[in-house]
Amino acid sequence: MKINGFAIFFLSIICSLMVSLAVPFPTANSILLSNNEQKILNDKREDESTVTLNKSDVPVLNLNWFDYMNTYFTKYVTVRVIDIYSMKEYYVKRMGGYNHADVQAIDEKNTAIFKSIYGGTWSWARRPVWVEINGKFYAGSTNGMPHGFDILETGEGGHTCIHFLMSKTHGTKRVDPEHQSCVAYAYNHRSQLAEYLLKQNK
Repeated sequence: MKINGFAIFFLSIICSLMVSLAVPFPTANSILLSNNEQKILNDKREDESTVTLNKSDVPVLNLNWFDYMNTYFTKYVTVRVIDIYSMKEYYVKRMGGYNHADVQAIDEKNTAIFKSIYGGTWSWARRPVWVEINGKFYAGSTNGMPHGFDILETGEGGHTCIHFLMSKTHGTKRVDPEHQSCVAYAYNHRSQLAEYLLKQNK
């Protein structure tokens, strides 16, 4: 059976249309964009993709103090602390501690922020916090009563304590249930961290 030239031409047109539907070509706009304009468009798309944070994008880890955290949060490391109740943040440096981290605010400005979280009056009350160490966030608990050594002399008049999962007090060497309750709160409310960071990026 012979196929004439018109039939072959017609079939080729049909095949071309099917291929064009399956494999879209660049739009006329993208072809006409300059390299700089294309870069701006690509950057805009990347920025839009990074803004869609959710709780899986910003994990909060809840790790045992003696098995992990004492190794990650080493002496003289500066970390960001986010108070969950007030959503205020400040920076502290670990200056010592074995059963938990003994820390001090890094300067007078951060001391003032820390004290404001307690309403301007130092207190032993425990508060849940997220602690950022090398870009990762961990569930923790802090008190707001400076005591003992005061190495940095940034207005606290002492150091405060940050506890993590299964950390202990120095004096009684026991796991403090109030601190552990705050650590659990920080972990259970981890979805709020993504919302907080998203607001910061706007």
